[in-house]
This record gives sequence, structure tokens and C-alpha cells, in this order.
Amino acid sequence: MEPTTATTLKLSKSNIKAPVLVDPYKIIAAIDFGTTFSSYAYALSSDKDTIYTNRNWGQTQGFLLQKTPTCLLLKPSSEFAAFGFEAVSKYNDLTEDEASEYYYFDCFKMKLYDNEILSTNIVVQDKHGKEQLAVNVFSQSLHFMKEHLLRHLEKTMGYKPDTETIRWVITVPAIWDENAKQFMREAAYKGELIDNVHSNQLLIALEPEAASLTCRTIQANNFADNRENQADRLTFEPGTKYIVVDAGGGTIDIVAHKVRKDGKIRELFRATGGAWGGTVIDQKFINLLYSIFGEEFIKEFHSKFPKDYVELLQDFEIRKRGESESVRVSLPYNFCNFSFDGKSVQDCIKNYTEKLGSSVKFSSGKLVLSSEIVHSLFEGPLKKINEHIENLLKRPKLRDLNYIFLVGGFAESARLQSSIKKSFSNRVIVLVPEEASLAVVRGAVAFGCDPSSICQRICRYTYGVGSYLPFEDGKHRDDLKVVSDELVLCKNILQVWAECGEVIGHNEVWRETYTPIITNQKGIVFQFFKSSKKKVQYTDEEGVEKCGCLVVEMPDMTGDKDRAVDLEVIFGGTEIKVVGYDHTSKTHRETYIDFLTA
Repeated sequence: MEPTTATTLKLSKSNIKAPVLVDPYKIIAAIDFGTTFSSYAYALSSDKDTIYTNRNWGQTQGFLLQKTPTCLLLKPSSEFAAFGFEAVSKYNDLTEDEASEYYYFDCFKMKLYDNEILSTNIVVQDKHGKEQLAVNVFSQSLHFMKEHLLRHLEKTMGYKPDTETIRWVITVPAIWDENAKQFMREAAYKGELIDNVHSNQLLIALEPEAASLTCRTIQANNFADNRENQADRLTFEPGTKYIVVDAGGGTIDIVAHKVRKDGKIRELFRATGGAWGGTVIDQKFINLLYSIFGEEFIKEFHSKFPKDYVELLQDFEIRKRGESESVRVSLPYNFCNFSFDGKSVQDCIKNYTEKLGSSVKFSSGKLVLSSEIVHSLFEGPLKKINEHIENLLKRPKLRDLNYIFLVGGFAESARLQSSIKKSFSNRVIVLVPEEASLAVVRGAVAFGCDPSSICQRICRYTYGVGSYLPFEDGKHRDDLKVVSDELVLCKNILQVWAECGEVIGHNEVWRETYTPIITNQKGIVFQFFKSSKKKVQYTDEEGVEKCGCLVVEMPDMTGDKDRAVDLEVIFGGTEIKVVGYDHTSKTHRETYIDFLTA
């Protein structure tokens, strides 16, 4: 198939809206796929204001919690074994030899954030260093969440709903790049949530945006630690500005919003943040263990008793959220009796304390960390979070900020809450929802019910399509001049859809009509590009990257070079949808911009 040239027809984005379709879904279900914990929530289309969550995670293991660990256990054959609390329990019940054959994954979500070049071929390592395709690990996890929700709905409603009547919403950090969002679509498809990777049945929701929708509906008495009755003054009148700090296990994700006159939300600037979530503190705890016992000591213990190593880290995960100054971490039996290079646990702790003067004790099977030690674990991440928020508050658009909402699993940490309130409550009202860890998943359901609730976003990149246009002397580069069927054209022109930093409304559409440039052309290949630069003229400029393509067949030759293909680009959501339509053959093709590298 050959490249194209464009006609003069061009319509302004501000004057076009994508058609509003009748919502065919009876259930709106959201999956909050977190770094350390995951959950789901749902609402019925007949009562969208009532959002239900599962509060019985871990019931068979003696828990009744709102979330389940994001842990996956696969059999030696790579088949699914368990997820969540059951995965942790089954893994701990395996013999050491069995455990070495199975695959046990946790905290694997951050693999998407850490990869600059993401593809469906990347792998993740389990606790033993064995590899699996990341897309398979994610898809099996999502499939479990789907099936668990369906069983829950069947038990609650008395029948198993038709999966085609469920709109799925999957949450991702707002600071993730588009390729990570596309990866989640691939995983959802392989996990059988949708029947094709570009299905409209799936929406990608940005985590802090979703949490924003939750915070707008919370009653004043449902905010934690509201001793000063700050939430009693809570209002979302037009002009209200606020930021949402979504503190997750892996990332800190921040969005800034303003309430418009119609009550909908506009983004003030694109999401910011970094990898300063709760897992950073977990890693600092591991580094502390290295300092106390020696890296070889810990790695040898991890190798011989991987289940106990996981148990040790999980106990710290729970303890770090508490309010007490010191932290008491339970040490597994095998750890208490472990020795390496002739040194016992007690010997290592004694030597560490004598050498550095830091207060670490061994007491009744627990590792007792002093307030000074605990402070050192939290100090770095909390400082980065506060500095980032401080820099945001200096922006002109946030000088009259009304609120800071702190949400997410890490937001339940008393130390994080105290740090942010101490730094900013003298300038702005800081509020934490009572169930901060559920704010994202609840808001994701609300977003699924009304995707237009976030009505204006800031474009992250400059986007466009590569085209051939009539060559103009003095305007176009001579090295890009080509001749086709007696037409003198300029190749590699980037027809820009939207520029980096531009405000894009929900369902705004860029549209252009294209015609063939050669006789008997059987189709058009549209190639899409992006750049972090604002002003881009050609697709071969530095910093311009190809980010997808769409093939539109033109099998009916009637009219030959007078035939027309419309290209529509629908903006404003968390993804970009592209539709191509051949008027002569009625051929219709559509895709989402695919940012995954091959």
C-alpha cells in the first residue's frame, strides 16, 4: 500500500464532538491493580451512585480486608496456581524443594514504570530469579480478579451476569507513559476481560484522577483526623482548585484540578510524581538488613528459606503503617536460628549496634527498630514528596489552591500523613479520606459511569500523522521532494493533531480527508508520530518517534484517485482513538495508538 496526500478539507477540533453512544453496559466494574495490594469495585447502571467493594479478601486465611496482596503463584508448568492471600498462603505451605519449582511474583507492577523501552516481550523475575513473560503474569492476575468478581456478583445477585454487559475499568498511574497503558490493554485482552485489544468495553482510568472523583463525593465527617473540622468547610464550587496526591506502593502520582462552571473537572497541568511510594521504604528496610547482617547473610537466607523471607517483608509492610515511634518486626523461626559464616542473628545485631551506635535490638523473636532508625527509613521518600509538592505550589496556577487530598495505600501511613500536614496545612487544607486506599477504585467506577467527568486534559506530547502534501518552494525541504504520477509532493510532513501542553476537551475530534496519490491504489497506511517538542514540521526531525499505524483498505477502485478516506482522531480520554473510513468501499478500521515497541 502507498502513502497519501491530503485534500484541503480540515475541521477544527473545537467544533467537533464524537457521537455520544447509548451505554449498553449493566455493570461498571473497576480493578485497582496496585504494586502491593489490589482490589475491585462495581456499580449497577441502574444505580450508579451506589458503589460496592469486596471487604472479605483473605477470608479463608482468617482475614477480612478491603484489598488483597498483588502476589501471583504459578505452577512449575506456568499454569495459574493462586493470587493474593491464597498465593501467599499456598507458597508458604510448599516445601523448600517445591517452592524452588513454582513461580512466585510480587511488586511486579513497577516493571512497567522502570522500563523505558516496553514491549510484550519483556520478562519479570520471580523470588527465585526465574523468568516469565510480563504480559502473562499481568494477564493471569487480571483474569483472577475478573473471575473473583464474577463469583462475587453471582453470589450477590443470584445469577452470573453476561460478561458482555460489564464495562471494565483498569487503573494505572497518571505518570505512566502511553506504552504502559497499552501494555495493560494487552494484558486485559489475554486475561479475557475483552475480546479484542482495542475494545471499547475497557477504559483505562488514571489513578489520581479516579481518586479525585471520590474525594468530591465524600461527606465532611468521612475524612480521617478531622479534629480541626477543616472538612466542614469543604466545597467544590466553580473555581475551586485542588491537588490529589495518590500515594501508592510504587509511585507517588499527583494531579491538579479546577472545577468548571458546569461542575466538571479540568486538568491544570499534566500529572507529575515519581517512584517514591511505599516500596521505596521496603527497599530501604532490605538495605538496613544488609547493613545489620551482611548482604551475603540475607541473600543466603533468602535462597534457603524464600517463604520466610517473604513473610519477614510482609510483616514489615504492616508494621510500617503504624503510629508508634519504634517498629517491632517479627522474625520467622528459621531466621532467628539462622547463622552464616559463623555469625548468628544475635551476634550480627550486637556488632552493628556497637559499631554504629544505632539502636537495634533482638527481643522475643522480634527485630526492634528505634525511632531514629525508623525515621531514617522514611526520611528520604518523605522529603522528596514534600519537595515535589512544594515546587507544585509555586506554580502560578496553584497560588490560590484550596485543598490537598491524600489518597492511596501508602496514604494510610501515619508518618506520611503527619509529614504532609506539618509541611502544608498552614497554607492549604489537607484531607485524608477514611478509606484512603479505596479512593482510587471507587473513583474508577465513577469514571466508568461517566468518562466525561474529567472534561479537559493537558496533552502530554505533540501528536500527528505522516503525510504527503503538494511541494511548495521555499517552504518545504528540497531533500523531501518526490514525484508520483506527475504530482510533485513533499514527503514526511507531520500533520499535527494536538501540541504538547495543549488543553484537550473530552471527545474532541481531529478530522482530515485523504485521497490516493497513485492509480489503482488499494489502501492507505497511516503512520502516527509523537514528540515532546511543541513545533514539529517533519516526521524525521530529532525527537520525533513513530508510535503506531492504521491500515485502511480501499478494494473498490470506482473513482480511482478521486476516492476519499476520512481519518478521525478522538482525544480527551486517557487514550487516543483513531478511526479510518473509506467512503467508496465502506471499509471501517479503528485502533488506539499503540505505543508498544515490537
